[in-house]
Amino acid sequence: MKKLKGRTLLTSTDKTGLLFVLPFVIGFIWLFMKPLLESLNYTFHRITMGTDSLVLTPIGFDNWKYMATTDAAFIRKLVEMTSGMLVEILVIMFISIFLAVLLVDKFPGRLFFRTALFLPMIFGAAPIMSSFHTLGGDSAMTADSNAFVTMSGEMTGFINEIISSFGVLAPVIEEFTQYAGTLFNLVWDTSLQIVIFIIGLQAIPAHLYEVAKMEGATKWETFWKITFPLLTPSILLCLVYSVIDYFNKSTNRIVVMIQENMTARLDYACTQSWAYALMIFAVVLIINAFMSRKVITLD
Repeated sequence: MKKLKGRTLLTSTDKTGLLFVLPFVIGFIWLFMKPLLESLNYTFHRITMGTDSLVLTPIGFDNWKYMATTDAAFIRKLVEMTSGMLVEILVIMFISIFLAVLLVDKFPGRLFFRTALFLPMIFGAAPIMSSFHTLGGDSAMTADSNAFVTMSGEMTGFINEIISSFGVLAPVIEEFTQYAGTLFNLVWDTSLQIVIFIIGLQAIPAHLYEVAKMEGATKWETFWKITFPLLTPSILLCLVYSVIDYFNKSTNRIVVMIQENMTARLDYACTQSWAYALMIFAVVLIINAFMSRKVITLD
């Protein structure tokens, strides 16, 4: 029986991936590891201002107990954010896949639309949205009378009329139109996801579609039998990114609450930050554990 020589646990692809993440690992250890551990240490102390530095008084798990048993507002906001995450993430994933399927085909102006949808990742969504709202700064069209806001309101009313004509219950309509009214903003949150899905679509072998066409499969059947299953690795990646991005927005109420506590109670703000980070980590682990079983590859 021949021995397999030169076989290692890491493939060339794994080594390439490790090479790409190496700068992040070095930067994290060099710049962020010490502050991260210090913030964890702060959660077990009461911090007061001394003459020259911070004074740390050990208090054990008092900050954690206070957060779990007394600070009802923080716990309530954690539950509200987690429950609201599901619908928004599903909407973002649907929009991302839909636009990626449209943009992967060749058509006039494809490069322009791809570039426009990726602009928020390059410059940041906030500056671009701000420029849309001001439309040149001196324009009389402000955020209240902005064309996009007006269009969004009219579109929401139109969608309401269509859905209600099918006898859909009012609570369902309200939940749907809550996101339909912010459709323009949601599109700007899907830049990276669209790029990932386009890459995933381009990686699907063309001969699979040729065989499906020869067998008489419809486009709908082809999507659910070929495209969607082979997009599951991209879906998992986009789900993890979207969840982290959802919880990491600077405008969410928990981040604002933590920022307000930074000046009043630094030790408790660190406790809230760690609890928030652990919750995000738990949600990502659950999603990864569930979706990993559904991932389909051609290997």
